[in-house]
Amino acid sequence: MRDNASDFSMNKFKFNKKPMLIIGVVAVILVMLVAIILHTCKPGKANVEETGQEAQESAIDKTDESKVGISQDAETEDSKDAGNKTDTEEEVLGEFMFATNESGDLYDEFLAGKGTISFSNYIKDTNKATYSWNDGGLINLLPKQDVTLEQLVKEINDAFAPSDEEHERNIKVESVSYSFIDCGMDGDRELVLSIDCTTTPFYDSKMVIKDIDSRLQVVFACYCQGERWDVDLNEYGGVRNSGVPGNAACMYYDVYAFIDSTGEIKPIYDIEAVRRDGLGEAISSLQELDKKYVVTEYTLSYDTQKYHTFGFYNPDKDIDENPDIPNLKESIDKCFATESLSNDEFDKMKKKRLEEVGVSEEVVDDEEFEKLEYTQIYIDKAK
Repeated sequence: MRDNASDFSMNKFKFNKKPMLIIGVVAVILVMLVAIILHTCKPGKANVEETGQEAQESAIDKTDESKVGISQDAETEDSKDAGNKTDTEEEVLGEFMFATNESGDLYDEFLAGKGTISFSNYIKDTNKATYSWNDGGLINLLPKQDVTLEQLVKEINDAFAPSDEEHERNIKVESVSYSFIDCGMDGDRELVLSIDCTTTPFYDSKMVIKDIDSRLQVVFACYCQGERWDVDLNEYGGVRNSGVPGNAACMYYDVYAFIDSTGEIKPIYDIEAVRRDGLGEAISSLQELDKKYVVTEYTLSYDTQKYHTFGFYNPDKDIDENPDIPNLKESIDKCFATESLSNDEFDKMKKKRLEEVGVSEEVVDDEEFEKLEYTQIYIDKAK
């Protein structure tokens, strides 16, 4: 009995040992698998972190690149704008042939490109002094501050620019010339600027500049050309506005004035020439005039005074002559309901008026208005 029991116990022990060994092996394998898995997972997490960091860095790089691109674009636009501004400035300015400041006076200093002129007197006095001298909208083009010659060209171009864009007239200063005159014939010179513009000549202008209290003041300015009129100056300070009004019969209407030694503009007189046809239809004794002559009525006017005379031009002989017609003056006066003067009497009234205002015949001599010579000091680069 005892031996059998002992055998049974040993057999039981041998039976339990084998499963435990298997369990141990399995446990070791599981531990190793877990270790492998953990080892494998750690690098993966690192990769994810690195990938995230790279993505962030890439996004930052792209943002920086975008900022750089925007900055470069802005710089490019600024460069273009700067280029455009430069082009505009270059278009405005042409070539200045500045004079040498020989005498050292204010006129030469201005013509040398250093001194300035002022429009303050002109702007203040224009309504009372130059109302009949075609200044029109010229006052709106002129600068309010003192300007050099170069600044004057810029100011006028800039003033024209808005109307250019609207009307596509392309108006700007084409050339500037200068001359000297002696207003009042007192021995002191004054400066004249002649400003020519592109396209039509209707925006050409002239300015008379005088040294007043050690400051160059514009004392006279006007548009000097139009469809029916021109303004000219002579070396004695004489000013002539010669034109043809809308009246078809009017051959010309000339207005004479002068600038005195103080820079004040004073009227002298007006001369109007009107062709008169059909006199023979009104008075039969005047039929010969219609056949052989061109009859012109001349009117001299100043202040409230008016004087009339008649001229008779013979085209066949190309001369002015007095027709041999009895009672010619009386018949013409009756025809026009006027009291006319002879040509000699008419000329005497003109001389009398010159004496009243204190100027010589040279101031109103038409030939003198053709003699004033100008020196060019600026020319547009497109010319």
